[in-house]
Amino acid sequence: MKNNLLVLAGLILLTSCGGKNEETKKKSSDYNLKNIKELVGIARIEPENKISPIGVEIAGRVVEILVIEGEPIKKGQLIMVLDDSAESAQVEQSNSKLATRNQRVNSLQAKLEGIKIKVDAADVERKRDRALADAKAGTVKAAIDSETAYNNLRADLLIAQADLQEAKFGVNEVSAETKYIIKMRDKKRIYAPVDGMILNWDVKLGQAIGAGTKLGDFAPAGELIAITEVDELYALKVKKGQRVSINLQGTKQTLTSGSVVYCAPYLSKKSIFSDRADNLEDRRVREVRVRVDNPSAVLIGSRVECIIKL
Repeated sequence: MKNNLLVLAGLILLTSCGGKNEETKKKSSDYNLKNIKELVGIARIEPENKISPIGVEIAGRVVEILVIEGEPIKKGQLIMVLDDSAESAQVEQSNSKLATRNQRVNSLQAKLEGIKIKVDAADVERKRDRALADAKAGTVKAAIDSETAYNNLRADLLIAQADLQEAKFGVNEVSAETKYIIKMRDKKRIYAPVDGMILNWDVKLGQAIGAGTKLGDFAPAGELIAITEVDELYALKVKKGQRVSINLQGTKQTLTSGSVVYCAPYLSKKSIFSDRADNLEDRRVREVRVRVDNPSAVLIGSRVECIIKL
């Protein structure tokens, strides 16, 4: 009985000590988390408006590349030309056809004006002969002949008007055809969508490409940002406006500074840098974007360390 009491007392003592150790560890962990002064994350440098591919809508052969990689370009600047000789020949042919149709319109217009003059003269003669016939100073036959001549000319006028309208429709048709061909030819000329920079060309001079082919990567002009991720454990500690040191990865060398401009409103899976495809650790992260103060100090696409000051 005495031995049993001693064992029971020993168990109570051990349990009490274990509880104190766990409580001490918990307090120590809380204390460390509250006193964190900075967070370090690996980041990728990107344009604020994202890198976008430049493509082509129509097949062709590259005959001119007018800008080099890394050269600043303006919105609407011609940057590449595909072979448009076939479309140019079609435009010339269509313009020639349009000139012929316009000439026919002019001819029919002149004919119509001539018929109108004849109709007006026939109308005067018709009324005169009818008045003479009614006054018994002329014959009824002459009045009828004048009326017939007038009606025939009126019919000719209607036919001429219809021919002129048809000719005008023909001009509009050829004009629309010409505009379409010119538009297709213009698709062989690639222009910068906005101010920015060509990061790299994926095609070469003389290369034949198909519709929808990616020509290269384009970076719109604007600020550079560093995109990093913060573990869910510290996600609420990051706020907009916090200052950030941007260092060369793996060193204490500061390249430039920046400030937090965006904190994702939700947690997501790790996406920026994943060491292994089989990494099944159930941790979620918050995306953070940092505006770079001195864009010339970093390169687009480079990896850096972001040290966020809390």
